[in-house]
Amino acid sequence: MFFYLSKVLTFLISPTVIIIGVLIIALIINKPALRRKLLIASLGLLLFFSNPFIINQLLKYWELKSSMNDKKIYDTGVILSGFMTRDKESGSLSFGEGADRLTEGLIQYRKGRIKTIIISGGSGSMVDDTRESTLAKAFLIENCNVPDSVVIIDSVSRNTYENAVESKKIMNAAGLRSAIMITSAWHMRRAEGCFKKVGLDVDVHPIDGMYHGQGFTPSDLFIPNTSNIVRWENLMHEIAGIIIYKLQGYN
Repeated sequence: MFFYLSKVLTFLISPTVIIIGVLIIALIINKPALRRKLLIASLGLLLFFSNPFIINQLLKYWELKSSMNDKKIYDTGVILSGFMTRDKESGSLSFGEGADRLTEGLIQYRKGRIKTIIISGGSGSMVDDTRESTLAKAFLIENCNVPDSVVIIDSVSRNTYENAVESKKIMNAAGLRSAIMITSAWHMRRAEGCFKKVGLDVDVHPIDGMYHGQGFTPSDLFIPNTSNIVRWENLMHEIAGIIIYKLQGYN
């Protein structure tokens, strides 16, 4: 139930849905004065959510910093899914913006900082049953020369809390004691809370951050850009997830 509720809540608090919703109400309402106010409100919301400075400052405090010890060798690196799928028509692999999660895990393995790699993630979609961790393991073995024995997968988890639960099972079964957990910086707050909830003490290594420092050019301060709406979408998705997880006791 909470899996579907989180999807619905994420949809309802989406900036795009909010802006379009206000605009639709403005167009169908039969009161000119109220219609004008709603049209102004929709424009104001569009300017707010597309403003670069506002979202950048929020992300500055939202995204966590890495606690990985560069001088320590960890038993494993836990990579959370949400970065790849297989194209249904061509059959080729398709990588999303979160692909840094996988490449960073590979980098840390190549540097000798992690001995094994756990890829956690089955299908988080309501309509697609593609097991992402299976695809990711095959990619590492076939294209990056990573030994099969190094990569352990969890192909059943559907959300961040289940990532933590299944990762703990894998670590306990394999006798793995120390770990870094790798996911996108904007997702790390929810992920870290889930791992702590299940009793996994891991160092966090957030990557793929949406905050890249604050510039002071017009484009950094006030010129609207639709890419900022996308950053809001990701942030609101995480806020919705944390709310649902709090209600469920996952975080």
